[in-house]
Amino acid sequence: MTNRAIFNRRYSSFTADGTEVWLVNGAGVTTTPVSTLSFTAGEDLIQGEVVYVSGAVVLAASAASGIDPTNFNAIGITSAAATATNSVEVILDDNAVISSSNLTHETSMAVGQYYYLSSETGKLVSSAAPSGITLTGGYAAVAPLGLALSPTELHVEIESPIVLAE
Repeated sequence: MTNRAIFNRRYSSFTADGTEVWLVNGAGVTTTPVSTLSFTAGEDLIQGEVVYVSGAVVLAASAASGIDPTNFNAIGITSAAATATNSVEVILDDNAVISSSNLTHETSMAVGQYYYLSSETGKLVSSAAPSGITLTGGYAAVAPLGLALSPTELHVEIESPIVLAE
């Protein structure tokens, strides 16, 4: 089978002892998946804001209880600020710069900590933060976003949300 890209991840074939295996982001990749896409902002957005798609626009995402569950479906993080109706680049699968204004109850990220969609619109939270994800903390979903590489850089690895309560 040839090398390929599926679900925005690169895979390459490798044969070891006659058994074919697939390496994620391996060498010899023949196709390059898109790591950022341009969208129309449906509202004013700041750089580093977590967004979801609604119709033809992106809006700030949230994992809060009592809102439409489509808000949990984060697709990426904005690479720059944008005003409503203007174009905004969204990082889907790459490294994103995150500032203290993008975090809930933290001033910087803890290196090696996994971050999730906050119940505060457009923000990230670690499970270790004071408002960390709990069944009673106002969260309706756990939406994994990525791993902190430095206090200001997140490796975006968005996964499907896990609904906690409706």
